[in-house]
Amino acid sequence: MANLVGELLLKSPDFARLWERYEVTGRKPAQKTFHHPHVGTLTLTSQSMHLEGPPGQRIGVYTAEPGTPDHDAMMLLDMTAPATAPSQEIPHTST
Repeated sequence: MANLVGELLLKSPDFARLWERYEVTGRKPAQKTFHHPHVGTLTLTSQSMHLEGPPGQRIGVYTAEPGTPDHDAMMLLDMTAPATAPSQEIPHTST
């Protein structure tokens, strides 16, 4: 690992800048368990990523390992989800 970091420090100014600022970190994906009313309990792996733009913004991603019951449940949810989201339109009233 030390050899790889050394090589990256020499060959990549971007990596060197991030390494110096301690922005190069590794995180283990976490697992979270959910209960869905249609498919039951799901245990999904979660990861979050920093977004460019406003500081502190992150996006979260949940995945299931292919071939597991959790993955099958996610596929079932995908197949049975409505094609479009229900309208959230606010009724217009005139005064």
